[in-house]
Amino acid sequence: MTRQSKHSHSSKSPAAKRHHEEHLAHEIAQQTSSAIHHPHVVTRPLPFFHPTRAVFVPHSSLLGNGDARGEFQRVPSTHWSSRASRKNRYSRRPIPVSRRQTHSDVGLHDGLFAPKELVLLEQRVRSSESQFKVHLAWDVSFWVAVIFVLGSTVWIINGFFLFLPLVHVGSDDFPASAWSAFVGGTLFEFGSYLMYVEALNAGHEELFGPAVRELLGQAGSSVPDDASPDADSGNAEKSKDSHGGGERRVRFRWIGMGSWRELGFLACFVQMWAATIFWVSTITGLPNVISGFPDGPPTAITDVFFWTPQVVGAAGFIISSSLLMIEVQKRWWLPNLRSMGWHIGFWNLVGAVGFALCGALGYGSLASSGVNYQSVLSTFWGSWAFLIGSLIQLWETLWREDPPKQE
Repeated sequence: MTRQSKHSHSSKSPAAKRHHEEHLAHEIAQQTSSAIHHPHVVTRPLPFFHPTRAVFVPHSSLLGNGDARGEFQRVPSTHWSSRASRKNRYSRRPIPVSRRQTHSDVGLHDGLFAPKELVLLEQRVRSSESQFKVHLAWDVSFWVAVIFVLGSTVWIINGFFLFLPLVHVGSDDFPASAWSAFVGGTLFEFGSYLMYVEALNAGHEELFGPAVRELLGQAGSSVPDDASPDADSGNAEKSKDSHGGGERRVRFRWIGMGSWRELGFLACFVQMWAATIFWVSTITGLPNVISGFPDGPPTAITDVFFWTPQVVGAAGFIISSSLLMIEVQKRWWLPNLRSMGWHIGFWNLVGAVGFALCGALGYGSLASSGVNYQSVLSTFWGSWAFLIGSLIQLWETLWREDPPKQE
């Protein structure tokens, strides 16, 4: 989220601009106890975390006289969602905000707005633009969805390799099942990493294309104008400091830390590490990595290096999916059936439970054919659940949010 001071007359000196800003804020404060834009509705599903949705509305009494009308009369109500913003489902446009901090505001967003401060909030908010997203080749959210669709498809193929021999259709092909599991796990690992990158660069995802070009050794070449609808050339964008202290450059980050109080970032961070742990089991399950696997391997080695990473990784998937569902809910306990993000999280949760059951039942799979059957079956239906969630996520990335209904 980028902030910059709002100046109405660019020809004024800095001191005159600050004086004008303070005078305008004082005038507005005299007219109303609210703000130019104020959070009319703020959704915070969990008390410790930052809000996940907000509706900012302009105060009608501010549009009636003098400078206030000239400055802000063109500003509509704006809807913001952390998931939709992270998924680039909104178009970036500025939101003028002026507010006074009250006791009820403390902790709203860690002092995002200083008392009586006029700011220009640059964020992805709802607008009535064309709803089909263009330039998908440079959209990191699109590639996240595509990779998970491919990964889920490979896991379903893996499920057929494992399940069909159990119902006496075809013969057992261990190398095919092992290598398909490795490919599926690798795709999940890469997709989960891009989810983390997506969350790390929320609000600056238009820099994804230039950053990829730099990684490919083309840092000196310019980025085509059609690379991204919002992109500037280069892999950094300029913005102004919130107090008018000059420009700063925001670079695309491939690694780093976000805020632990952002549900979206926390969920993506957990997902990435869960996929990494789960990926270990797809490596140890390859032919000749564990001696005698899968017919008669050492029990202790198999339990520690094959089944346990599946259980721990899938448990991380469960946590991540749950957090992503909560992110789009009004209350942590209240499902939001009208949100595509909620259904994506739900189906991924079902898939995660299936993968967790596969690993948990796997400990006894050699001792009981019935347990082995249920373990394999859990992977099979879990893979289908992941595919459903991934397809919904792909659809989500193709379209922008519907414009808000007029109330």
